Amino acid sequence: MRWLFPLFFLTACQAQDLPPGYAPLEGGGVEAVRQVALGGEGYARMLAGWRLVDREEIPLAERAEYAWRYALFLEGARAFEPGWEAKAAWRVAAPLLERAQDPRAFAAWQRLLPQEEAVAALLRLGAGEPLWEALFRGQAYEALLRVLPQGARPDLRAQALYRLGRYQEALPHYRAWAERDPRGYLGLGYALWRLGRREEALWALGRYDRPESRYAQARIREEMGQKEEALSLYRRSTPEGLWQATALLERAGLAREALSLYLELAQSPTPFADDAALRAYLLAGELGLPGVREEAYALLSGGLGLLVGKTPDPPPPPPEAPSPPEAPRVEALLGAGQEAWARGEVRYALWQRPGDWPALVPLLYRLGAYREGIRAAWPTALAYPRAYGEWVEAYARREGLDPHLLYALLHVESRFDPKAVSPTGALGLGQFLRGTWADVARMLGEPPADPMDPEASIRYAARYLRWLLERCQALGLEGMERTACALTAYNGGIGYTSRGLAQEGGLWAFLRFQERDEPREYLAKVLSAYAAYRAIPWPGAGPAPSRR
Repeated sequence: MRWLFPLFFLTACQAQDLPPGYAPLEGGGVEAVRQVALGGEGYARMLAGWRLVDREEIPLAERAEYAWRYALFLEGARAFEPGWEAKAAWRVAAPLLERAQDPRAFAAWQRLLPQEEAVAALLRLGAGEPLWEALFRGQAYEALLRVLPQGARPDLRAQALYRLGRYQEALPHYRAWAERDPRGYLGLGYALWRLGRREEALWALGRYDRPESRYAQARIREEMGQKEEALSLYRRSTPEGLWQATALLERAGLAREALSLYLELAQSPTPFADDAALRAYLLAGELGLPGVREEAYALLSGGLGLLVGKTPDPPPPPPEAPSPPEAPRVEALLGAGQEAWARGEVRYALWQRPGDWPALVPLLYRLGAYREGIRAAWPTALAYPRAYGEWVEAYARREGLDPHLLYALLHVESRFDPKAVSPTGALGLGQFLRGTWADVARMLGEPPADPMDPEASIRYAARYLRWLLERCQALGLEGMERTACALTAYNGGIGYTSRGLAQEGGLWAFLRFQERDEPREYLAKVLSAYAAYRAIPWPGAGPAPSRR
């Protein structure tokens, strides 16, 4: 539905002339394209070279060079679009470079690990430490074990065996590593723990006196029911360990001790800081400590502050920037119907001049590449576009939602990428699993639409969020507590959320002691985006619609 995007700068003449360098790419002969590849500029030069990589009449070394630079460009651009995957380009570049006896062939094949073809190529091209390190970094563990000489690099052999789940085999190599470097004891402890040999694991971990080792020891002590010993170790370990310690303290009824650790975490640059500040605020209130509560309130930052009436600071504005030199070329390419080339023009410019992102991100948004634009503009106000605005606002009104909340949810779910697919199979703007998508279709009384259709995904997300808000209201929650419940359920499921609320006896305890980390982090992200959208001026600003 591209006509709804503010993309096109069309004049009365639909087909404009292509900018310099692009005309030969639309029907020009091999030699004309080659002249662009050799002497052109920008993305046109990159694209021209890529068009020639399979032309046998072009010298092999020249074609290998074209393939190398185009693959490097795709790797740097990190575009979220089918057809722009760097690995596909490396599959072309690597054999060309090897045939041309170019020393860069090793680096090209390395990017394709752990594929068998890449492993075979590295075994042909490399030897010794560089080969071993490349195989390890590329997760080609079986190949590494085959070529690594006995006694050489016990650290690599031990870690490769561990990651293959061969813990018993890894033990002697971890011991050999530990003789050379105390870090080996950390791996040895984990391997022994995996094998159920807890006492031996504690001995090994105790030989490496670092926070991460103390955290592992605490986990083992807690498993063994030795909570006092676990608590002592957690206190001297990592931020995650401190977070675990607060839970142990609260469960043991030692709220004041937990409070001091929450305040410590709230002042740390860790993912637990906002959660810890919120919990300290609530706990200080329960304990009747107004001074401590004010301290915790001052430390509370991010979207979780909305839950207790504190609005976070708005995101900083982006630096002012003049229109980039690519803008006329983008306009011309769009006018000629070459949207993919227009996106390539902007991606190439951003790859070459990342500091020019304030000028280039608006072009990405006009081209529908919201996910890339958000990444480049983060964490400024420019990283919060109101993508698909007409649909978002229309369906938010229909369902009685605050449009800012729906924008925030889609921002976190997919970064407004309608083709997004998660590792778990969630699809589209709203990141629906197939089962949930079918459930929402039944709510709407229609056959399931295409989850990759942006309009349908926004419509389904709005309906599903409204349904979750209603379910949370039926659980006795109102206001921002109801919103927190619904957002957690959007990520973790309404069954998970309602069971957790019942088990913990309320929202605040559930948010602190829920069994999964992902819904906790998800809630903070969506509320942060919600606060940002509320804070950034926009033409449609006004009172939020009432919720039905």
